[in-house]
Amino acid sequence: MPEAVVNKFINHPEETVIDGLKGLVLGNEELKLHPHNWRVVLRAKQPENAVALIAGGGSGHEPYAAGFVGTNGLTGAVSGDVFASPSSEAVFNALQAVTKKEGTIVYVINYTGDRLNFGMAVERFKAISKQQNVDLVYIDDDVSLEAKTNTVGGRGLAGAATLFQIVGYLAEVKNVKFDELLETSRKIVANSGTFGVSLKPCAIPGKPRMFELDADKMELGLGIHGEPGCERTKIAEAKSVVATALERLTKSKRLQLTKDDDYIVLLNNLGATSQIELGILEGETLKWLAENGFKNIKKFAVGTVMTSIDAHGISLTIVKVQDKAWVDAFDHHSSVSSHLQISTPVLNLDRLNFQKEADESDVQTLGKSIPKETAKSFEAAIKAAADAIEKKEDLLNKLDGCGDGDCGTTLKTAAKAVKQSLSDGKVDFEHPQTALTQIARIFEKSVGGTTGAIYAMFFTAGSVLYEQSTDAATFHEALKRGLDAIMKYGHAKPGHRTLVDPLHAAAEAVNSPKGESDWKTVVEAIEKAAEDTAKMEAKSGRASYTNAEEQHRPDPGAIAVATFAKAAFDAFYGHK
Repeated sequence: MPEAVVNKFINHPEETVIDGLKGLVLGNEELKLHPHNWRVVLRAKQPENAVALIAGGGSGHEPYAAGFVGTNGLTGAVSGDVFASPSSEAVFNALQAVTKKEGTIVYVINYTGDRLNFGMAVERFKAISKQQNVDLVYIDDDVSLEAKTNTVGGRGLAGAATLFQIVGYLAEVKNVKFDELLETSRKIVANSGTFGVSLKPCAIPGKPRMFELDADKMELGLGIHGEPGCERTKIAEAKSVVATALERLTKSKRLQLTKDDDYIVLLNNLGATSQIELGILEGETLKWLAENGFKNIKKFAVGTVMTSIDAHGISLTIVKVQDKAWVDAFDHHSSVSSHLQISTPVLNLDRLNFQKEADESDVQTLGKSIPKETAKSFEAAIKAAADAIEKKEDLLNKLDGCGDGDCGTTLKTAAKAVKQSLSDGKVDFEHPQTALTQIARIFEKSVGGTTGAIYAMFFTAGSVLYEQSTDAATFHEALKRGLDAIMKYGHAKPGHRTLVDPLHAAAEAVNSPKGESDWKTVVEAIEKAAEDTAKMEAKSGRASYTNAEEQHRPDPGAIAVATFAKAAFDAFYGHK
């Protein structure tokens, strides 16, 4: 069976590059397309008296390189087809458009096609123009294949972005001249190293993914064109991934970073890594550096600067600082830094020390007390309810298919937290107001999202009724008070196919239930109302956003209430 094409927001695969460049220019009045070659993006107004900076290569690595054209960044960029070098003619057009007496430096990520086409264009331009202040800088920051013997050198990766941030500043702000800027550029590259890790390869527009990685595998050192890396290994936690990358980087031949060295770090998204993953990886990176004694971090940058279309992966770049100006560059806005979040971190892990908050045991004693035997039955009922809900995890998750599929898991988290608190003796069952307030705090603390808020609100609102009384009428009023709070803030009403339906049935079943038979009637009403939600159309909660035909099973929240009620009733009255 042929592999499926990965869908993308494009018009036609063969027009992807030009369409993308048109969009970039239309959205930024500081940019323009070359009038005769739309593969070339230029600054609408060139900076005065500054060395021109050109870069480029195959498309698919955006924002590299066209996205870096602009203030304190590149003067021009040349884009080939996806993962294919631009023609030497396009590079020549760019050189003609930007080169002045100050000269031009052309930056090439180190791939054979790019070296040939950019080199050809430079030689042709120099021969025709007689301009000698034009030269190439090869970016070869990949350290993953250092052990392989070849004459090609490392591949060009995200180190291009840190390089451009620095040289753009030096050219435009500090007005550094051609020869010095050329030497500095090569020095920056020589002191830059990058190591990448990928969980899923990319897909070229109109094509399936370039290859498949097993679900339990990751590739170390995968190239930005899908080239093989240095090792395919079992997937690991973020902290292990970061440790592997940083160990390879700091010990690499080109960096050999010592604990006395000043350095800059870039965490780059290869295309499809989520922001929450990047946050985790940033934290693990800074923790590893602190724990391993690399205290002299001067800047930390995180963002999407050198991609492999939609690859799910990241790369880490370290620049070993040789000049204070390299660090100063990261304090100046540029067309490169606009894609980055840049900080000056202080590697003080004490900032992460967790201070224990007050928990349910710190709730002051509230309300009237009940007899010890009744309190024991109350505790048994709560524990039984928690046990029952744990056993229903899978069923509740299955019923939650119209929502987000985690109702059972969320309530299991709550049940375990309640049972732990009971085991620790933190809940005061002799004072119902206190106990209900404490249970509400457990939900607030341990359960996030809508579920935590609903149950915390229910128990908090209902608990107030036990301040002056603990009789059956009080329980009935507490139930109604809790229900009213849920309806007020959750906007759910009876008939909306939510947990409100069984709670409302309980409130209406018997007025002030007094004995076991009355409570049995209440529980039966709850169970019937929960099952009847299968016949309703959801009008509240996430299920309300789904089609009515998908809502053919009982609401999981309602079934959870019925589960609680039946288990608590049986335990309170000693039923097996």
